[in-house]
Amino acid sequence: MKYPHFHPTEELQKELKTLRHSSHAVWNLNYHLVWIPKYRKPVLAHPKVKEICESILRGQAECRDWKPLALEIQPDHIHYFVSVPPTWTVSEVVGILKGNSSIQLRRVFPYLKAQVRKSLWAEGYYASTAGFISQAQVKKYIEQQSRHLNIRIEPTLDKATKESLDKTLTDFIQASLHPKPKGMGIREAI
Repeated sequence: MKYPHFHPTEELQKELKTLRHSSHAVWNLNYHLVWIPKYRKPVLAHPKVKEICESILRGQAECRDWKPLALEIQPDHIHYFVSVPPTWTVSEVVGILKGNSSIQLRRVFPYLKAQVRKSLWAEGYYASTAGFISQAQVKKYIEQQSRHLNIRIEPTLDKATKESLDKTLTDFIQASLHPKPKGMGIREAI
C-alpha cells in the first residue's frame, strides 16, 4: 500500500526543517499525527465530509497559532503534519483535534451519530516528531489498531447511510448558501 503523503515535496521538507521562534524559545517541533475512525469505518470517504473535516482541522490549528504543514485525509485514517510550539503537549494537540472534529463532524452529519457513539474517533493515536516516518511504521500501526480492536474494514457505505449522507449534504449546502456573520465557524453556524 502506497501513501503519497509520505513523499514530502521540497517545500514541505523545507518547512519541516524551519526553526520557529517565540520570545523565550526556538523550536522545530513537527508532529506527524495519525488516527482512525472508531471501528475503522470509512466515514471520511465522501468528498464533502473530507472537505469539512479538513476545514475543521486546519481551523483548529490556525486559531491556536499552530502551523499546519500537511494534511492527508483517507477514508479510514488521517495523517496530519503540524508544527506546534513547545508549550503544547502531543496529547493536548491530539485531544483538541480529535475532540473538536468529532463534535463538529457529527453536528454537520447527524448520520455519523448513529454509526459511532460518543466519539467519531477510535482511542489512541500515532505521533512522531521526526518530520516524516516510513510507510511501514504507519502501516504497522494501522494494522495493529485493527487487530487490537478486532475490526473488520468495510470498503463501502451501505445504501441507507449513503442516502442519509446525500440528504444531509443537500441540507448543509442549502444552509450554507445563506451568508453567515463574519467570524462564525461551522460549529456556530449550525
